[in-house]
Amino acid sequence: MATWGTTHEVCIDFLDRNAEEAAALGWTTLQLFGVHPQVGLIRVDFCGGVVIPGDKLSALTANRIEFGDTAHYRDTPGRPTGAVPIWLFGR
Repeated sequence: MATWGTTHEVCIDFLDRNAEEAAALGWTTLQLFGVHPQVGLIRVDFCGGVVIPGDKLSALTANRIEFGDTAHYRDTPGRPTGAVPIWLFGR
């Protein structure tokens, strides 16, 4: 798993380079930057597509985000609800 510094860097890079495209493709804040409200990144099944990879974006489509050899699918069945944006974790 990536360190907080790496996670922050990946999130900022994603926003700088891909925020408009992701929004146009319909990705939401929680789908990109969500984490579990009590345990954060430990529950990866709650995590959005940008907060756990550790690599910079290599592909973005309407249903998939790819970071090197890691992919996140927007429509994964059974994904839990109740995530919070990473910047609100612990508040």
